[in-house]
Amino acid sequence: MTIHIALYAWKEDVTSQEIAVALDAVRQLKDKVEGLVDIKCGENFSKWNEGFTHAIVVLAEDQAALDRYRNHPDHFAVAKQIDHMESKSIGVDFVD
Repeated sequence: MTIHIALYAWKEDVTSQEIAVALDAVRQLKDKVEGLVDIKCGENFSKWNEGFTHAIVVLAEDQAALDRYRNHPDHFAVAKQIDHMESKSIGVDFVD
């Protein structure tokens, strides 16, 4: 399984509603991309968050499925939206 994790810190003017809409758009990609096992999104409640308040976890069958996710037009749209909202982010990809 190929796993993608993205952590986000948002710009000060970003609302909780904007975050919720963006994360919901990411969740909807699960049923649009062949080979995705699951997508989880949520608010980070760890005290060791370093300012990263939300996370996205994508579980894909393999690298090809993760590539299809990244290249899907709906992913491009939500990624562009998130790029304008984030102050910083971290991405982690690995195989388990």
